[in-house]
Amino acid sequence: MYYLEVGAGEPLLLIMGFGGDHTAWALQMTAFAAGYRVIAFDNRGVGRTDAPDHPYTTRMMARDALGLMDALGIDQAHVLGVSMGGMIAQELALERPERVRSLHLGCTLARPDAYLLALNAAWRDMRIGLGREATLRTLGLWLFAPTTYAERPDLVETLLQNALANPYPQSVCGFLRQGEAVASHDALERLPNIRCPTFVSVAEDDILVPLRFSREIAARIPGAEFRVIASAGHGYFLEQPDVFNELCLEFLARSSSRKD
Repeated sequence: MYYLEVGAGEPLLLIMGFGGDHTAWALQMTAFAAGYRVIAFDNRGVGRTDAPDHPYTTRMMARDALGLMDALGIDQAHVLGVSMGGMIAQELALERPERVRSLHLGCTLARPDAYLLALNAAWRDMRIGLGREATLRTLGLWLFAPTTYAERPDLVETLLQNALANPYPQSVCGFLRQGEAVASHDALERLPNIRCPTFVSVAEDDILVPLRFSREIAARIPGAEFRVIASAGHGYFLEQPDVFNELCLEFLARSSSRKD
């Protein structure tokens, strides 16, 4: 299991989504490391972490994250997960609530509906049938907002080229197994058991995991805060990094100052 650690202070665990590795946090690491001990890692099935060929679940991947915390001597951490990483973060907070200081669930869901299951199956077929570059360009249509394509096509192309240049591309096995974990995720009825400070965020133009999923999560977790980010899509932490980083750090500051 590969991880990167920077900064000092209260631990902050970053959990990336489907198909992304620790490098997807590039626009957050410096900002967060100014005040926190930041740990970003590659989930099983992506990057420099192993991709065993057996069924994955988000609960299994949450236990991977807990194992990393154990190995690093971290008793409790702030946890930020986006997309599939948010599903993993839900399971982590539900299974070991005493290990989670605060929870930020970004652009994620608690249970896929028929739309998400159909989309997941379409992505599976696309990954098998298309070449890597064609797949990445097609996936971008679900990741970035129309505004980003219209006003910052250079950003979309830069992110694509960075992904193509990754020396540790995700294998087909890793892609399919992570997709299975997303399809089987179901924490919806257990969400009221999350008691730590929780922040739920999503972008207004997210067509991959539409706003309704984040609203549902925020409504079910007691005391959860909810924020919608304008002019961005599912990759809002890449499209609007300054806005995303600021809201993350503001929530972390409130959570850090809160007395247990």
